[in-house]
Amino acid sequence: MNTAFHANKPTLTTHPVNGGDALIFTITPSPPRWWWRALRHHATADPTLIRPWDQEHKNQIAVVCPNLANFTGVIDAIDRAVSQSNSDYAAELALQRDSATQLKTDEDERVQYLSDIRQAIDAHYDKHDAVVA
Repeated sequence: MNTAFHANKPTLTTHPVNGGDALIFTITPSPPRWWWRALRHHATADPTLIRPWDQEHKNQIAVVCPNLANFTGVIDAIDRAVSQSNSDYAAELALQRDSATQLKTDEDERVQYLSDIRQAIDAHYDKHDAVVA
């Protein structure tokens, strides 16, 4: 999955938590839960974004509306947080794929190992049974 999520043009509304003016960005397409965890981390770590509040169930994130002098900085900060979240999510997917591949390899090796042990047991006892008879 190589979906790049992005923030759409914000709407000016009331902040969902503390009231006051806010910009709400809708994230499209609808990101999975793990992506939202990454976005929360990046959005709250950026001091440009005041009171970032994600509404995962609505695919939105709200921030306090800045003054005009800081407006572009807030837009850039949201875009940066989304981009970083996309990178984190892509890295997580790669880790999951690598883990699944390694698990499959480990399972295949175990099946081969058990087969080799069974063959060694059979070979040992077939030889032993031939000597006894």
